[in-house]
Amino acid sequence: MRNLFRTIFIAIIAVTLTSLSACDNAGEKNALLTTGAKIGSGAMQGSIAEFSKAIKLDPKSAKAYAGRGALKYAMGDSKGAIADLSKAIELDPKSVTAYSGRGSAKFATGDVPGATADFISVARLALFSSSDGESGKESGNDSGGDSEKESGSDSGKDSGKEQESGK
Repeated sequence: MRNLFRTIFIAIIAVTLTSLSACDNAGEKNALLTTGAKIGSGAMQGSIAEFSKAIKLDPKSAKAYAGRGALKYAMGDSKGAIADLSKAIELDPKSVTAYSGRGSAKFATGDVPGATADFISVARLALFSSSDGESGKESGNDSGGDSEKESGSDSGKDSGKEQESGK
């Protein structure tokens, strides 16, 4: 029993000392976080530059505008993001990603009606794209084409069985 209490006591001391040393290293941790933020910001700036190069190579690339707009929004440049995402929508009016990003950027700038309109567009695009796919599948099943294939494959199986029994 004494060993159990001794072990618990040592564990409590170890946790306390670890907590105190963590407080002493708080400045170092903040420096690491700041450095990480600077590295992340630099990487994002580099990515924006790469998207800008892609846009120069292909000015009709909606994905490049949408990517650059998303990065601008992530860095806090909502107005720049709105401009790029609007261009992406102009090039690809069915881009759910561009409407969603632009809606978020508009909301960040306080344009709630504009953000709402973009989010409604996202819902419409998502709804119509999923309902088109489903109706196409349903019409394929109702056309009778599949049932003919099934009956053809069944008759092929039957003729194969007849051939085996004839051997």
